[in-house]
Amino acid sequence: MKNVLIVKMGDVGNESEALRQVLERMNYFVCMKIVGRPNDFIDFLKGNIFDFDIAILSCHGEDGEICMPILGENVYTESEPRGNLSADEIIKNLKFADKVVLSLGCTTGRKDMAEAFSKNNTYIAPDDYVKGDSALFFAIRFFYELSKNSDIKFAFDVARQSDEETKLFKLYLKMS
Repeated sequence: MKNVLIVKMGDVGNESEALRQVLERMNYFVCMKIVGRPNDFIDFLKGNIFDFDIAILSCHGEDGEICMPILGENVYTESEPRGNLSADEIIKNLKFADKVVLSLGCTTGRKDMAEAFSKNNTYIAPDDYVKGDSALFFAIRFFYELSKNSDIKFAFDVARQSDEETKLFKLYLKMS
């Protein structure tokens, strides 16, 4: 698992750039997609961006949904989703399978979202509000362990043991 896609959404500071630098240093091939509008994220869900092994959602989450950029009403396309993306929107659009998705957004690991992503993929995300520096550290530790031992569960277990914040991350293995 060497191809990583970082999907940057919203004002997440330099989290995505920091991840890219660290992962490239660990010999991962990293591609970055900046989401400027909800349809950019829908393109990711449909698998139209890059053939990745692992995707990192560098985003914010709220109440179990993924926060999306807010556009002027005259800028949205007719069928473009408005507001934050719920699990229903993920289920409707998710086309890729057999991938790993790591979401760093708060609450994006709650039941509905986790089930939507993990139906055909492995999904990792916090189920509550996690500090940004802890989310970044979790991701770095996860990929470090993964580069040494390609077992996802092992890498996840080690990364989440750092402190109370990293313990908010949950692992949802592919259901089908």
